[in-house]
Amino acid sequence: MIHALKNRRSKSILAGTLLAATALTGCGEDDINRKYQGTYNLELQLDTGAKQSEGELDVGFNVYNDDDAIISMNKLKCSLSATYANVTEPGAEGGEVESEYLRDVRPDQLHVCPVPAELGENLWLDFRLGNGRIQNSQLTIDYAGTVVRGTFEEVNGGQGARVGTFSYTFLGDEAELP
Repeated sequence: MIHALKNRRSKSILAGTLLAATALTGCGEDDINRKYQGTYNLELQLDTGAKQSEGELDVGFNVYNDDDAIISMNKLKCSLSATYANVTEPGAEGGEVESEYLRDVRPDQLHVCPVPAELGENLWLDFRLGNGRIQNSQLTIDYAGTVVRGTFEEVNGGQGARVGTFSYTFLGDEAELP
C-alpha cells in the first residue's frame, strides 16, 4: 500500500502517520471505521492508446480530526487522504438527509498510486481532482488526474514523465467489518 507523506506541515506528518498505520492494520480508535464493497472502473488515456481496468474492490474508510478522511483500496495498493464534511440537506420528501462528502485529494499528502500491473509497468496515478459521497450506506467516488511514468522515487520527487490522464470511479455498499 502506498501512503508516504510530503513534509509541508509537521501536524500533517503526525496525523498522516497515524492515518496510514490505522489503514494498514485495519483497526483504530475512531468512531467511524467502515468498509465498502463494490466495483471500480479505471480508464487511462495514454499517449500509446486507451486502456481500462474494472472489477470488484473493497474500500476501507476512516475519518480523523472531523475533516480528514483516508480511503484505503487494498486491491489497488493505494491509500488517499481527502477533505471530509458531514452535512445535513433537505430531503426529497421534506425531511432532512444526512450526507458525507469527500473533496479533492489533500495537497499535503502524497497522492500517487500504482497503475494495476496488467495496464503497464512503472505507471502511476497522480490523483488531483475529485469528489466522493456517502449517502444511504453507499459510497460513490469519482476522481481524475494524470498518469506518470517512472519509479516511485522519481514520481515522488516530481521527476516522472507525464504520459496521459485517467478517470476513476467506485460505487459500493457498506459491508460489515470482520
